[in-house]
Amino acid sequence: MLLSLYRSMRSYRGFILGSVKREFQSRYRNSLFGALWTVLNPLSMIVVYTVIFSQIMRARLPGVDDGLAYSVYLCAGLLTWGLFAEITTRSQSMFLENANLLKKISFPRICLPVITLLNAGINFAIILGLFFGFLLISGRLPGMALLALIPLLIVQVIFAAGLG
Repeated sequence: MLLSLYRSMRSYRGFILGSVKREFQSRYRNSLFGALWTVLNPLSMIVVYTVIFSQIMRARLPGVDDGLAYSVYLCAGLLTWGLFAEITTRSQSMFLENANLLKKISFPRICLPVITLLNAGINFAIILGLFFGFLLISGRLPGMALLALIPLLIVQVIFAAGLG
């Protein structure tokens, strides 16, 4: 069963990658800054939360005197929540949004969830890269502890896809 799903995804990889590219481009086609919004939105979120919570509200984690620790904690949670929310909300409507495509073209239905996961993954990778840049600049990059993030993200993506 899994092997046949893998084979069908592999044989339709051109369709999947083309759909991912088309959806990414169409999302920002008529906006002022275009695909730059993919970078500007999370970057502004990180800056706003950092300024508001660490400078204005002086929020602190219990037992930690560092002013930016709460902002790092908050942004890390919001970034992973954003991935979860995007996958679940887009998964719920993917078959309805692509109803015409499903009627006109014969392709394995597993391609649509894969396209949704890849689009969410691309957005998350961009946001995560900016967040790691913020951690690197602020001197808070955790090092090898980041490897623990990989299995947690895999479980989160599987759960979100199943829930959606």
